[in-house]
Amino acid sequence: MIYTLGKKFDPKSQDVKDQKILESYLNFLNEGYKSFGFNVKQKASILESYNYRSYKPKDLSQEDADQITMIVNHKKHYVNHGLDSIINCHHAVKDFRKERKYKSAIYSNKEDGKKVFRKERVYDHGFFNGQAVNSKYSTLTELFARKWWDDKQQRTNIKISSDALRSETSIQQAPKGRGGNWDYYDCHNELSISPSWFKNVFMKGLATTVYKSKTAFVVSAKPLQVADRITANGLVAYTIDLVTCHDGIIDLEKDLYYLVYESKPLSIVTAHDDWGGNIPYRGHNAEEKAKVQNNIKYTPAETINCASSNFRRAENVMNGRVQKTLLDAMGV
Repeated sequence: MIYTLGKKFDPKSQDVKDQKILESYLNFLNEGYKSFGFNVKQKASILESYNYRSYKPKDLSQEDADQITMIVNHKKHYVNHGLDSIINCHHAVKDFRKERKYKSAIYSNKEDGKKVFRKERVYDHGFFNGQAVNSKYSTLTELFARKWWDDKQQRTNIKISSDALRSETSIQQAPKGRGGNWDYYDCHNELSISPSWFKNVFMKGLATTVYKSKTAFVVSAKPLQVADRITANGLVAYTIDLVTCHDGIIDLEKDLYYLVYESKPLSIVTAHDDWGGNIPYRGHNAEEKAKVQNNIKYTPAETINCASSNFRRAENVMNGRVQKTLLDAMGV
C-alpha cells in the first residue's frame, strides 16, 4: 500500500478508474470521427501524425484530403479544437493500452533492445519453480507414473516420458523378457504418455485396474455417454487405453470399456511440517518430489472399477463389486 499526502493509494482502485476512463475515451473516439464524417482511410491517415497541425494527407483521394485540410488550416484556432481533442484522445488511449500491456499476459522482456509481445504467457517467476503449465503436468505425470510402476510392477524395466506436444500414447517393447535372460536388466520398455495423464487419469483414481486377471496401467480415459440406468447408480463410463505386462514386456490395449465407482474423492492440499514450514525432500519418492515442486500433497480419488472389451460383462462385474464393497462396509 502506498501513502500520498496522508491518504492511502490503492493500485487496484486506480486500475478500475483507468479502465472506466479507457472505455469512455474509446466511445468518444469512435463517435468523434463519425461526427466529422471521416471514413476509415481518413481516420488512419490523421492518426499517422502526432500533431494534426503538421498533417500532410497521404494515400487519400483529393476530395478526402480537402475535407481534412478545410478543418486543419482554418484561421480561427477554436475551429481546430474539436479535431485536436479527438487526436489527443487517441494518444491517451494508446498510453492506457501500453500501460496495461506492461508485464501482462502478452508482455515479454526486452530482446535486442526491443519490446517483444507474445500471445501466450511465459511463466518464469514463482510458478511451480519457473515451469510452464505443460511442463508442470509433464513433471507430475512422469513422477507419479514412475511411482506406479515401482509399486505395482517392480520387476519390469521401463522408461517413462511425457512432453507437451504428445497427445497419443506410444510404446516400445523391450527386446527381451525376464524369463531365461540373465541380462534383462539391460533391456528397457519405453512408454510415452500425455501430460494430461496426471489430471485426467491418476487424480481421478483411474490409473490402476485388473484386466485379464493382471494388474494393468491405464494411460488414457475418455468419458463415454451411457444410459441413465447406469449413471443413476453412481457409475461413470469411459473408453480407455491401458498397458499390460507379461514376462517384463509391455503391451498396449486400446478402446476398452471402463466402468468406475468413486468411493473417496481426490484431495489437493498444501503440505507443511509441524513447524509450518515446507516439507523437506528425502529420497526418490515421487510424492515427496511433488511436495518439493510446489509444496502440495496430491491424493488421488479411490475407485472401484472394471475394464473389459464387452460393456455388458463390465456392467455385471461392476454391480457385483460395488454391492460387495457396500456390504463389507456395513459389516454384513
